[in-house]
Amino acid sequence: MKVVVLALLITSASNLFAQKVINKEISVNGNVILTEGIVIPKVNRGYTVWLPNSGKTEGLIVFFHARRDTINKDLIIEYALSKKLAVIYATTENRLEFFFDEDRIQEIENYIQEVISLYEIPSNNMLYCGMSLAGTRALKLAIYGQTKSSENKLKPKAIALCDSPLDMVRFHKEMNKAKLLNFNPITANEGTWVSGYLENSLGGTPKDTLEAYVNYSPYCYSADGGPHLNLLKDIVIRAYNEPDVNWWMDTRRKDYYSMNVVDLAALINEMNIRGNQQSELIITQDKGYLPDGSRHPHSWNIVDEIELIDWFWELR
Repeated sequence: MKVVVLALLITSASNLFAQKVINKEISVNGNVILTEGIVIPKVNRGYTVWLPNSGKTEGLIVFFHARRDTINKDLIIEYALSKKLAVIYATTENRLEFFFDEDRIQEIENYIQEVISLYEIPSNNMLYCGMSLAGTRALKLAIYGQTKSSENKLKPKAIALCDSPLDMVRFHKEMNKAKLLNFNPITANEGTWVSGYLENSLGGTPKDTLEAYVNYSPYCYSADGGPHLNLLKDIVIRAYNEPDVNWWMDTRRKDYYSMNVVDLAALINEMNIRGNQQSELIITQDKGYLPDGSRHPHSWNIVDEIELIDWFWELR
């Protein structure tokens, strides 16, 4: 196993600005088996972190996916650094990580703790962010950090989710339906591997092992929200969604019951009911487009990154 740690100082042509970026990358080989007949190649484990070039770092923005480009910066990185906020992207070897294995969730927590300790970043001012399944991971880690199993006991101040599945009982049902319907090859393949991966990891279907699905879900409607809500009630949560139901019906044959917005709305409603009035559901319209310009409401593009950082900054 090869571990590469790079510390780079990126300087502009005018030599006026510089940011420090550290890339810790652990090389891995092989494949991740999702379900019978469907595998994906493993990705290198580790993290990439961007740090303000000078002064005290005020907090940390955490993303739960890989970003190995240490030269170019996304808009959200640039703006976060201008606010004296560091940004980390952390990943296990599985780019479709569900955190079924406690060792994997501890691995990510350890990466975050390592960065906090090495670069003297306040652990009480963190924003966890995630698009789709990465948002599910954000909630899972926030919950895990408050359990006895956690080595570092990390708890974010806020979490930003974008169109993330939370209720695995509902999610399994709609994934299985997409597989059987076989209307669109993209959703049919997703339905096949997701339903199979859930069944393999949780001991069967929700009919077989309902308790396992409820305990795994960050939120579960059929279980009065599930057992983890008390661990989230003091964290400010923003949930973003663009519920273009006509697009989903026309292109994927999915309706509201198949859309993650029902999980997000229910979670935010529960947070508000429990007194967490700062948590909110952000609904957008006609903002969801992929990098190639094609229409897709399931996209991080619906998030106003500048406004998100400003919002988090004001939570201090």
